[in-house]
Order: sequence, then structure tokens, then C-alpha cells
Amino acid sequence: MEQKSLDALRRRVSGQVLTPGDDGYGSAVATWDRSVVLRPAAVVRARSVRDIVAASSWSADQGLDLAILNTGHGLLSDVAEGVVVSVDGLTELRLDLADRCVTVAPGARWSHVQAAVTPHGLSGLAGGSLGVGVAGYSMGGGLSPIGRTFGMAADRIRRLTVLDAESRPLEVTAEREPDLYWALCGGGALAIVTEIEFEVVEVPTLFGGGVYFAGEEAAAVLAAYRDWLPSLDDRTSTSIALLHLPTAPALPPELRGQFVVHLRIAHIDPADDELEETGRRLLGPMTAAATVILDYARPMTPDLLPDIHRDPVDPTAAAYRGGHLAAIDDDAIATMTRIATAPEGPVPTLLELRHLGGAYESSTAAPNSATARGAQFNLYVSAPYDTSDPASSRELVDDAVSRIGSPGLGAQFNFSGPAPQPGAVLSLWTEADGARLLAAQSRLDPDNRLVTGRPLR
Repeated sequence: MEQKSLDALRRRVSGQVLTPGDDGYGSAVATWDRSVVLRPAAVVRARSVRDIVAASSWSADQGLDLAILNTGHGLLSDVAEGVVVSVDGLTELRLDLADRCVTVAPGARWSHVQAAVTPHGLSGLAGGSLGVGVAGYSMGGGLSPIGRTFGMAADRIRRLTVLDAESRPLEVTAEREPDLYWALCGGGALAIVTEIEFEVVEVPTLFGGGVYFAGEEAAAVLAAYRDWLPSLDDRTSTSIALLHLPTAPALPPELRGQFVVHLRIAHIDPADDELEETGRRLLGPMTAAATVILDYARPMTPDLLPDIHRDPVDPTAAAYRGGHLAAIDDDAIATMTRIATAPEGPVPTLLELRHLGGAYESSTAAPNSATARGAQFNLYVSAPYDTSDPASSRELVDDAVSRIGSPGLGAQFNFSGPAPQPGAVLSLWTEADGARLLAAQSRLDPDNRLVTGRPLR
């Protein structure tokens, strides 16, 4: 990139403009998923929305690709000849208690939201980690540990402000721009977002947490889980995972280096004055089904949602793939157990099922493009990313999903994994819905300059 062009960019923005070799360049483009390495020609550390607009306009003038980077949890492709705009410093938040809605800047994370709303007995539909950015997670659908009660994060989006093809702000709502709203709420990062407004829900307290069982009894625990689910209504969200845990000192001693089955639960009933007793009664059939190693389920406030799944908090390199499952039958149980315990190795570190249904299906939100309707379970598989042989890591998770998942049910967008080629992600939608997504993206980004990890074209 010519120095004259960089000088012009620096004159347009108030934030830092860094190029390879500059101090701070590496940290500015670091992603949480360390399997993704970004090497853009320049990175803009945005200090304001004006910087985003200016960088977008400048890159268009130069004919360069552009990517937006917040926490780096979302999937990104490299932008070797383009520009990355880092928005992680733009974390402004406005809370409207009367209307129960929150408006955030593009760099806001769920930790900011939960800290603001929990004191008021409210919660956002955050995922298993509060370090994830609000915008990317929500636009990709957003499966929350409390999702069976309240639906997907995309269902709660009221308004988005995005940049149009001329880098001008465009306000998108279901009433004003129904086609764009439909596409942006579930279809991923089809445009540069500068602000997002969404509803929060009443959750003063919940019974949440999990139970770890001995991995040797995985088949029995999975069968018990299948038989237990019909007894639960929409107030209870659950998931279950087969985990190979590391020997990390941060883990309780009894879990270090172990193969375990991890049951997670979130039960919400603001009218229940005996929430802990109710939660214990709900868990009873499961804790009686196999050997319990650790039980940490208890009443909690929604700022502690991450303690339900206990996902890793440090950056990591992983290969992953998602799918959907119609039912947990005997074949699925046998296949999951066989994959997780294959003696010839290697094996995935995580095989997870999240129970869907409930408000995922019955949401009264405006129509959107989120892809988690019609399946009973979200399947997610993860394995360490072998930098010396990335293909083998991807093959491991792809094979597991193909053997466990139900054909024809697709995958949830945020869990779908890397797209093998542009347009492949469109298989998550019907042909008609795929065409609708392409039409929306073509209107917002006609030159296809916005780089994502799952390009539509």
C-alpha cells in the first residue's frame, strides 16, 4: 500500500492507523480464535463511528476489501490486501428501563450489557461467554443458555444502524426496512453495523449451573438426558456435552485431565419463591442416573450466565463445526460415545447438544433469517487446531458432525464453521431465502468488499 494512500487515511480518522511492523499492529489484529491469523495491509483502531465511516469510504475509494474486528470470536477470513477496522474500543451503552431495551455501539460485549442490566433484574440473551461481542453474535442468531425461555438474540433486535453502499448511515427496523431487517437478524455480518438496539428480558434470578458425570457412563447419562427432557417445559433450558478436559490448574482437581459428561441447566421462574428446591427437584432424575463428580447448580443472577457452560475464557485455536439433530435416539448415543472414546484417536475435545424447541420455535418476533428453527438439538463439535496439519483438524470435526447430525436440518449460522468456498453457507437456507439474503447483501455491499468468514458470494 502506497504511503500517500496511508497518509490520506490517517488524515480522515482520529484513531491509530497501523501497518505491519508497527508497534501494536499484532495486538490490534489478534483474534480470540487463534486459528485465524489476520495480516491486513492496514488496521484502523476506531475511536468513533466517524472513524468507521471514514475508513469504509476510504477503502471504497481505494477499491480495497474491509473487515470489522471486535473480540475475534466470530469467523473472519484474512484481508491481506485490505483494511481491518478494530471497533473494540467503541463500547458505549444506553439502557432504557421504561422500554426494557439497550442500545450499544459496535464494540460492546455481553459483559457490558449484563453489568448494566443485572442490577435491575434484567438480562440480555447472552451466550456461554460474556466476552463475545453483542452485534456479531446477535446478527448470527445467538443461542443463549436461557434461549428455550426467550428465543434467540436475533429475535430481540429492534433496530440496527448500518452503513449503506455509499458508507452512509441507514436505520433498519422491521417496519422501515423489512427485507434488510430480515436478512441482518440471523444472516450474519452482511453490512457494517454502527449501532444495535435490542430488548432485554426479566430474569431477577435463575437456577443455573451444571453437573459433571464420569465419562465412563456417557451412554447412560445421554440416555437419561433423552428420557428426562419431556418432563421439562419452556422455563428450563439445558445442554449436554462430552468433554475431554485439560490438566489446567484453573480447573477443580477432580476434573483435571478427565473425560466427563457435562450437563448444563438454566431454570427461570420469577414467581417461584423456592427456586433452589424447584431446581433440585428438576435435576433429581439426572443426578440419580450416574456417578456425579461435581454439582455446582444453584440460584444465580444473570451476570453469572458464563458459569453455566464454563466455556474457556482464554484465547485458543480450535477447529469446529455445527449441525442439527432431530432426536437423541440409540444410534446417536452410540455414535457420540464411540467418537468421543475412539481408542485410535484423535478425538474431539467437545461434543455438545443444546436442546432447542420452546421459544426458539414459538417466538413472536418479527420474521428473521435465523437458522435454528425446526430442529430439536443444536450439535456442536470442537477439536484442537493442529497448525502443522489444519486439514486433519477440520476433517475430524466435519466427520463427527456428518455421523451424528440429521441430514437436511442444516446448522445454526454461528456454529456452522468455516465455509469451504464463497456461497457455501447459503445451504443453511432454502433457495428462496438464500436469494433474499443475496439481494439484501447486494444492496448493502454491491462490490462485495466486506470480508467475513462465511461469504455469501
